[in-house]
Amino acid sequence: MPNLSGLKAEIQSVKDIGKITNAMQLVASAKLRRIGKKVVETHEYVSEVYGVFNEIIKQTEDSIFLLKPGKEIKKTLWVVVNSNLGLCGGYNNNVNKLVMAGIKENDEIFAIGNKAVSFYKARKIAIRSQITNLDINFSNEQAREIGQDIMSYYTSKEFDEIKLVYTKFINNVTFEPTELTLFPIKKDAEEAKKGPKQEIQFEPSPTVILEATVNLYLNTVLFGTIVESQVSEQASRRTAMENATNNGEELSKSLSLKYNRERQGAITQEISEIVSGANAQQDN
Repeated sequence: MPNLSGLKAEIQSVKDIGKITNAMQLVASAKLRRIGKKVVETHEYVSEVYGVFNEIIKQTEDSIFLLKPGKEIKKTLWVVVNSNLGLCGGYNNNVNKLVMAGIKENDEIFAIGNKAVSFYKARKIAIRSQITNLDINFSNEQAREIGQDIMSYYTSKEFDEIKLVYTKFINNVTFEPTELTLFPIKKDAEEAKKGPKQEIQFEPSPTVILEATVNLYLNTVLFGTIVESQVSEQASRRTAMENATNNGEELSKSLSLKYNRERQGAITQEISEIVSGANAQQDN
């Protein structure tokens, strides 16, 4: 006789898991709407700061923050943005694959997110610092604190290069892992040749302004990229949980169909046995 009780328990288990994934999908959707507004609100500010600093960088001739020709990069600090929680599809894996493709033996990790900490610890890669308390309420103040640490590592010459790897948000279903060099800043040769569309005069010199305000530049980059990562995380989790819920519903239907068939087969077999028994008694 088929194991109907086992099938029934499996169907119930799938339905229970489906309730959980559906609830997580709703939570992720709510968080996505909330932090999505934050991205829209900060996008204009971030774009303006980027624009101003690009002009400053183009006119700066020499600075410790600019890449010097022929400079050898011996040691890199990788600032890696992961999530604190799992169940968000390939969000963390895609970022970590990008890091692992470029990391060198002496490099170290600045881990943002529990998943980054556990991933690089498991691979015995040195973690210089870790932050595991960031959420959708990420603020400029938190970006400033992270920026201070990163700046100190670079200006003290502990690292020759600082790279940031995060997830760039394109739309609710498209996001891509992105690698960004924070320091040293590489000037765009083609843009430098073109010069500014409009003559911009800086007082005092662009070099002095860059070194006085580079913290603002770094904090803006960190704030913008981490917020983008968090939006991508929630969008990825919503998509993953939606797919899991849909797959669970299909599996539940498939198991229910199998259960009904097995149950019908068992009933048919019982009827056949009863009829056979009755016929046997009549023959006697």
